[in-house]
Amino acid sequence: MKRTLACLGAVAAVTVGMITVSPAAQASTGCSASTKYYDTAGYYTDVPTAGDRGTNFCSLRRGASNDAVYELQITLNQCYGENTGGFDGQFGPSTESALRRVQGKLGLDADGVYGPNTRDALKWAWRNMAGNHRCLRLTEAPGPLRDQ
Repeated sequence: MKRTLACLGAVAAVTVGMITVSPAAQASTGCSASTKYYDTAGYYTDVPTAGDRGTNFCSLRRGASNDAVYELQITLNQCYGENTGGFDGQFGPSTESALRRVQGKLGLDADGVYGPNTRDALKWAWRNMAGNHRCLRLTEAPGPLRDQ
């Protein structure tokens, strides 16, 4: 009897919206910084993370303002030729539109929100000390990758 009541209570709570957890909320927190990743060929890229050297399972959306957005803007411009409205670290309508276009080209849900799926699909802007640039997915860079 107690088990039945507990199950009915849980179903009722979900039905009336008392418990709502979206997949995006489960997967990530907000990106607030970026971390340099180095490959074995001497190139590095800056990836949005939740804090300095924090997890890269984080998200960015319109309204965010920080270094993580700046690094995303660099990648969208250098690797995809997208105009994000500048490199100001402000996730505004231009950055959101640019991200939507790239997500669509990559076959992702073009929701304009950066998260782990977008992170894995993007080709990131890599550079080295000699000033050379290239665009590679994190999984394509000569590894193993290490953070600074």
